[in-house]
Amino acid sequence: MEDLKLELIIAAMINFAILFFVFKHFLGKKLSVAIEERRKHLKASAEAEDIAKSKLEEAEAQVKTILDEARANASKIEKTADELSKQNTAKTLEKASKEAEYILESARSQIEKDKLDMVNSMRSKVLDLSLKLSSKLFSKETANKDFLEKELDVLTK
Repeated sequence: MEDLKLELIIAAMINFAILFFVFKHFLGKKLSVAIEERRKHLKASAEAEDIAKSKLEEAEAQVKTILDEARANASKIEKTADELSKQNTAKTLEKASKEAEYILESARSQIEKDKLDMVNSMRSKVLDLSLKLSSKLFSKETANKDFLEKELDVLTK
């Protein structure tokens, strides 16, 4: 039995050696070339992945830079818009103030004109009334007219 086991072990070793040499002779070179190509392909893939990662990092940095610039520009635009708004508000207020001043000045001059018209109208009415009264009371119209005009001038001034 021990011989049988030893013979089986030797036969298995011989079979293994035959298979190994057949495999090495027919498939060994092709398999080693395929393995080497696979290693090269994996190495190239790893290098391509590294390049892609570096390009991605560069792109992310560019995106960050562009976003920062866009934010800065937006901030500048916002500040400019605020300044323009303030300037427009100031101009509008100044214009409204000038218009109000013009309206007030026009109203004052119109009031002054109306006042002068009323004074002149009242003066002529008082003079006419006084002349009528004095003509009824006195006989000399011209002397009374001169006197009344002088008195009205003194009173109105």
